[in-house]
Amino acid sequence: MKARRVLLPALCALAAGACETSVPRGEPDAGEVLYNPVERVGERPGAAAEIAALLEGAWSNADQYAFAPDDLKRPPAPGHPYDWLDLQHATFHQVAAPAIGEHVVYLEWRGGGPHGDISRQRLWALREGEDGALAGMDFYTFADAGPYAGRGAAPGAFEDLTPDDLVGYPEGCTLAARRPAWRGYVLELSPQTCTITTRAGRTMRVEAQIEIAPDHLTYREAGRLEDGRYAFLVPGGPAYRFRRAK
Repeated sequence: MKARRVLLPALCALAAGACETSVPRGEPDAGEVLYNPVERVGERPGAAAEIAALLEGAWSNADQYAFAPDDLKRPPAPGHPYDWLDLQHATFHQVAAPAIGEHVVYLEWRGGGPHGDISRQRLWALREGEDGALAGMDFYTFADAGPYAGRGAAPGAFEDLTPDDLVGYPEGCTLAARRPAWRGYVLELSPQTCTITTRAGRTMRVEAQIEIAPDHLTYREAGRLEDGRYAFLVPGGPAYRFRRAK
């Protein structure tokens, strides 16, 4: 099941930096991305449910923000005129949305803390093949996100959601998943396959990287125009590093 495909504005796209593959030695630092290139998540039945369960709950990058240099604590800006990092509180809830998929997660981020203004609302749909193995993950935004604000934990809040209520990404923009050799999962969107046309008619290649583990979550996204300039880079410095919120 796919939502309707439309042209997306540059600042609505999700993306992140590329990563290198390596085999770890010993326990990694939190947020470090380490892969076992042999093991693919798609070969493991039940991975979609496991990833959704890992995401469930509240997260914050308060520790990262507190220890960041003062000159990095600047407001987000279109493109990438300077490096920046902001404070985000993120909640993830597994929701029942039968028309969208079996394993659907609603995310709601708020700037500055749990009571701040909403900075993003998305649906992440984890896809399984006929054999139960993970086939990838699709990003969705809302045609009208207002009715869903603050309702991630409300029973039945998403049950009537249909593909017409969502804005999907073009073909080639499904995230692939790998399991690191340590713990958790890494979801990646390749700029070689994900190309979006902006409302201004420009072509943009989108990339993303999300690392999900029991005690940390990292997130980064980017979009580059044909001339190599960033249409957006979120965050505008190092990747967000979230910890379970206390």
